[in-house]
Amino acid sequence: MVAAMVSCSAAIARLDVRISVSSVASAWARRAAWSGYTRALQLQSAEIDEIDVFSWGCGLQIPGRPLRSTTVDLFDRFDAWAAGLADRDPLAWRDALPTAIGEPPVAAEHPALIRALDRVRQHARIEGTALPWLGLPFALRDIGLTATPLPCLAGGAKAFRLKRKPDVGDWLATVRAVEAAARDGLERLHDLERFHRDAQRAIVAQFRPGALPRLLALAVHQPLLSPQAVAHHLGLSVAGASKLLERAVTAELLVEITQRRSWRLFLPHDLAVEFGYAASKRGRPAKEPPALPASRALVDTFDTFDREMAEIDKLLSGIVQVPLASD
Repeated sequence: MVAAMVSCSAAIARLDVRISVSSVASAWARRAAWSGYTRALQLQSAEIDEIDVFSWGCGLQIPGRPLRSTTVDLFDRFDAWAAGLADRDPLAWRDALPTAIGEPPVAAEHPALIRALDRVRQHARIEGTALPWLGLPFALRDIGLTATPLPCLAGGAKAFRLKRKPDVGDWLATVRAVEAAARDGLERLHDLERFHRDAQRAIVAQFRPGALPRLLALAVHQPLLSPQAVAHHLGLSVAGASKLLERAVTAELLVEITQRRSWRLFLPHDLAVEFGYAASKRGRPAKEPPALPASRALVDTFDTFDREMAEIDKLLSGIVQVPLASD
């Protein structure tokens, strides 16, 4: 148990440090919120996969996936949670918790990670919704393990709600699950940063990039794309958006996950592999190309790309879900 706590705390610390210096932290946080919310729903015994939450977040329905329920709104708490994650007031979420949640004097004898998880346990015993599981990122922040709430760390254990006193096995399983979430979050951050670098190389390699930089900036923040979605966000025709997406596929930045002439859908390669829509490459991982040589022209190009990413981020920040494709 001690070894598991040390390993988990180290994994959380590595993710927290990397996020603080990453140029794609905002885009990562959006994806991590969908991942964390998936875990909270699964702890509520909802039969839903992560790809379904991603598709909801991007406003698209993936063919062959179960249709979303029209009688029960699984995402009714997402907006308030997302607002809490973005709130700079560190006391906002804590002040909304039931007053019965607190730390007894003996809590000071326990590690910070266990104290954060115990706050989730107390909340889960009081409230039967997904809010306790969504509160773990805030508990980790409040206890000093992270500088900001990391949404991918939402979670807990059903035993926290079902058992008055969870046993050591329950605590150990929970600690290992949090560590796995932190490791996955860091791996996805690396994948997203690599996509950002590959996008820069693809833009430089194009003789006339046109709207390709804006498409790739959109793909960073909204990974599941369709021609209709791209046309809506970038002000293009559907035919023009389709051709633009095909250019990104040719550059090996996006993967088409549907084989159909209409309502086509695309994902970045790393997510397509993770969600089972593309096969992972066998053998030794390919060596990343060397960094591009420094020049004023490249600096201007990269600055323009980063500004477009910031504009897309602002655009999507005010949009929770837009019905871009027919269910």
